[in-house]
Amino acid sequence: MIIPSYSAVHSDPTFWGSDSLVWRPSRWIETCPTATNKPGEESLITPRRGTYLGWSEGARDCPGKKFSHVEFVGTMATLFRDWRVDPVRVDGESFDAARERIMDLIENDSAPVLLLQMLHPERAPLRWTRWGP
Repeated sequence: MIIPSYSAVHSDPTFWGSDSLVWRPSRWIETCPTATNKPGEESLITPRRGTYLGWSEGARDCPGKKFSHVEFVGTMATLFRDWRVDPVRVDGESFDAARERIMDLIENDSAPVLLLQMLHPERAPLRWTRWGP
């Protein structure tokens, strides 16, 4: 049995660019006029075959792939409809400084264990705040 290194495939600069290890969600979005999109409308890219293995591929791909996509979008939409997540400020720092501190921890204090995870999440406290008046 051959088991590929998911983290190596998912961060290969050949496919994902020289900044493949940088958190840049825009790499998954393209703006192009197609038959199904209005000019300038954004759509999610479909990675080239073999460059993203999150649910495997081919005849033996994950049968729950579509369900997990729908479940994830539903969960995120429900959470962020009424709530926002802000970094907890430490020692009087500004919002931007707190955000930068959290982003630095994500980039420099994370490691692939089974999945990518922060090594010390207690260093990045977040506050859930209900939207509204």
